[in-house]
Amino acid sequence: MNRKLLVTFTVGVFLLGMMELIISGILELMSSDLGISNALTGQLITVYAVSFAIFGPILVKATEKLRPKPVILVSLVVFILGNVVFGLSSTFMMLALGRVITALAAAVFIVKIMDMTVLLSEPAIRGRMIALVYMGFSAANVFGIPIGTIIGQQFGWRIIFWLVIVIAVIVGLGIIALAPNRRGDDLGDPVPDKILDKRNIVLYIGVTMSVLIGNYIVLGYISPLMTTNGYSIENVSVALLIAGVGGMLGTILGGNLVDRIGTRRTLMIMLSLFIISMAAMPLIYGIPVLFYINLFLWSLFQWSTSPAVQSGLVENVQGSAAVVFSWNMSGLNLGIGIGAVIGGIYISQFDIGYAPWLSVFIIAMGLLCAVFVKETEKSYQ
Repeated sequence: MNRKLLVTFTVGVFLLGMMELIISGILELMSSDLGISNALTGQLITVYAVSFAIFGPILVKATEKLRPKPVILVSLVVFILGNVVFGLSSTFMMLALGRVITALAAAVFIVKIMDMTVLLSEPAIRGRMIALVYMGFSAANVFGIPIGTIIGQQFGWRIIFWLVIVIAVIVGLGIIALAPNRRGDDLGDPVPDKILDKRNIVLYIGVTMSVLIGNYIVLGYISPLMTTNGYSIENVSVALLIAGVGGMLGTILGGNLVDRIGTRRTLMIMLSLFIISMAAMPLIYGIPVLFYINLFLWSLFQWSTSPAVQSGLVENVQGSAAVVFSWNMSGLNLGIGIGAVIGGIYISQFDIGYAPWLSVFIIAMGLLCAVFVKETEKSYQ
């Protein structure tokens, strides 16, 4: 796969990840500016996630026979328009509209990007290629969210979305210059698209949903969680940066483990470690060094599951994986939305500091799904 195109795809995924995840870093800034509660502002995460989950598979199905390049470019234009609406918003309803528009665009963009990455990659290094592109999502944690939070604190939260628009234009120019202008079925072997094991597909999506629900019960409200336990808003930016570094390294680690030991074993190991790190969190709020180290490990283990799930989906389809990618991304965003709702209810009724223990039980369901996955021969190709 062309390295310049790989970088372009990664940056594009970075933008989508930043737009989806930035709310958790500027939640309190937006709440204060617009005069709405933290719990209500947090539901912007849910609006995005539910819109993505519902309309993603529909839009992917509607565009599956079209050439991927123009579809990707159109979705990027719609993404830019959504950011314009969000940047100009003065009410919760306008913010929600901007989130819906960007979610619809992202639902098509990321699936087409991931599918093209699979079809342009050699099977022996496919896990690593998926990981490198998907690393853009974790890089949004490393650079996008903490830097966006700092910029929001200094210049106002709206400027973040104008910067996103500028980068989106650059990505669009890169795709125009570098992406092949062929139909999806011309990029790989001319074989019919077929799901080989529906049970495995359901189990992998179950892993995705449980991981994201458990994660966003905590991450969606990381700012109030930390400030109520003695940390400053500046510490939140540091924490997000540390978590983001862990996420990037975890994505790379997961991709390499998949190519070495297979998807099922990778998921079982990383999910077990993720549960342990989440369970430890409420016990170490008062020890900042341990808290930050655990936050790094928590993110490392969580993000290492992403390339494993993506590779597992590819192993269980013949031909294009676009449809199952769209289902998984819907599961991912539905998981984020459910996690944000549960987190919002929890912080309204209970001590937010113990939210990670609720997440432990939900993530354990994902581990159970991984236990029942039947690993395919393609896992070691």
